Amino acid sequence: MRIEAVTVCVGYGDFLAATLAENLPLLDDLVVITSPEDDETRAVCRRQNVHHLLSEDHRRGGPFNKARLIQRALDQISGSDWILHLDADIVLPRQFRRMVEWAHLDPAVIYGADRSDVIGWDAWQRLKAGGGWDNHSHQTGHWFHPQLRVGSRWVSSLHGYVPIGCFQLWHGSAANDGGRHLRRYPYHHGDAARADVQFALQWDRRQRQLLPEVIVLHLESEAARMGANWEGRTTKRFGLEPKTALAIRSPS
Repeated sequence: MRIEAVTVCVGYGDFLAATLAENLPLLDDLVVITSPEDDETRAVCRRQNVHHLLSEDHRRGGPFNKARLIQRALDQISGSDWILHLDADIVLPRQFRRMVEWAHLDPAVIYGADRSDVIGWDAWQRLKAGGGWDNHSHQTGHWFHPQLRVGSRWVSSLHGYVPIGCFQLWHGSAANDGGRHLRRYPYHHGDAARADVQFALQWDRRQRQLLPEVIVLHLESEAARMGANWEGRTTKRFGLEPKTALAIRSPS
C-alpha cells in the first residue's frame, strides 16, 4: 500500500523539526503547506528534502482558514491510494506501516486514531531517551503510556464517532472520481475549528472508524486551553530557540 500525507504548518516549524524525523521514513510522500513568510518551516522542509507548498489562502475568510490549505495540499498529491492528513505536532508510532497492513483497511472507510499528549520539550526528550515511547513494543502488547494524558475522542450525540484532523486516513477513491472531488474540506470556517469534523462527517457512521492498532503522540509546548492555536499560533516554542540560519529563504 502507498501512503501519501499532507500537513499544514504555519508557525509550527519547531514542532515539524521534531516530528519529521520520526514520520518521514513511514510515508511514501509528504506535502507540507505553509505561508511564504514562515522561514522556519521552509528551512526544516529544505533540510529534510520535503516538498513544500507556499500559500496565503489561510487568510481568506478568517484569521486562519486551515481548510483551504489542507485542500490545496491534497490537490498536490496523486490521491491514487491511501491519504493521511497529519498535524505538524503528531508523531506516528514506529511500527505504523506494519500496523496499517495488519488492519486490512477498507477503502470505503475514513479512519481516526487515539493520541497521547506529550507536554513540553523536556518530556519529549525523556520519552525518547527512555526508548519506550512506541506503543507497540511487545508482540501482543498495546498500551497507553502511563505517564501521558490520553486525548479525548470526538463523539457527537447526533452522529457518533468522528475522526478528527490530527490524524485522518482515507482512500483516494473515496474522495476523488475521475478528477472530480467527491469529498473536500469545507471552506466556510475562518479558523482551524470544525472543518476537520465536517470533512469526516461526509462519511456515514459505519464508514467512520477508529484504528485501534495506532496510537499517535501529540506534542505540546505547554499545557494550554483547547483551541489556543485555532486562529494562529499563540503557545510558546517547542524546544530550543531557532538558529539564525533558519531565516534563509529559498525559491521553492
